[in-house]
Amino acid sequence: MEKKSKRASASIVRKAIDELRKKYSWTPSDIINMLRGGGSSSKGSGYERDVCRQLSLWWTAGARDDIYWRSSGSGARAKVRGRGGKNTAGQHGDVAATDPIGTPLINIFTIEIKRGYSEHTIHDLIDRVMGGGVQEYERFLVQTLESYEQAGSYAWLMITRRDRRRALVWMPDFVLKELRYVGAFGNGRPAPFVRMAISLRYSNSGECCVDVCGMVLDDWLMGVTPEHILKLEGVHNGTSTLTRHGAGGGRHKKSQA
Repeated sequence: MEKKSKRASASIVRKAIDELRKKYSWTPSDIINMLRGGGSSSKGSGYERDVCRQLSLWWTAGARDDIYWRSSGSGARAKVRGRGGKNTAGQHGDVAATDPIGTPLINIFTIEIKRGYSEHTIHDLIDRVMGGGVQEYERFLVQTLESYEQAGSYAWLMITRRDRRRALVWMPDFVLKELRYVGAFGNGRPAPFVRMAISLRYSNSGECCVDVCGMVLDDWLMGVTPEHILKLEGVHNGTSTLTRHGAGGGRHKKSQA
């Protein structure tokens, strides 16, 4: 009787999962990802669209919400072509400009967006056990760096948001220095704010360190204006007298003890 009860319970769970799959168009990989502490791809896609609208409104001072949109396959096509040595203009990362007026932001930043994964934080890269498995935020950053390098952009941004939490934005540490130099954030920096050097296992060059900083996305959007981005574009294109303080997306070789 006990075995029959267990089988009945399992069939009820399978039926419930099938109903949810049909209702929300979940794929098997979505379910596996959620069991691992992530979110469904439909949730991620919806949030990518929300961020694109938010960036569009910010870029146009509230006038338009259609300047940016999800890149083709969220950058998947550009990544595959990039691994073969081919560039796909404007399609790296998760955000693309659908109107030429928004191109400067994409020229400056390759933007990756991660939604869900509520059981994971960037601090997993600090307290992980030596020799342990690859952490989710390690995957995120390696993916972001790969997209950035293929795009040839000035730098990268990684936007993350966990369930029932505020959105955060991560960037190379040198970007904050450049932004403050061109007048962003006034004379200070937002709080809360974090700066750290983290170790990544990078497939092409072994283990390396990346100097990153992070803050609340809303604070970034309030402290940075499109005019600041245009000034950084001048640095990237060599048409500005400003000096670039960083390179390699903040990545450098891990120092030996």
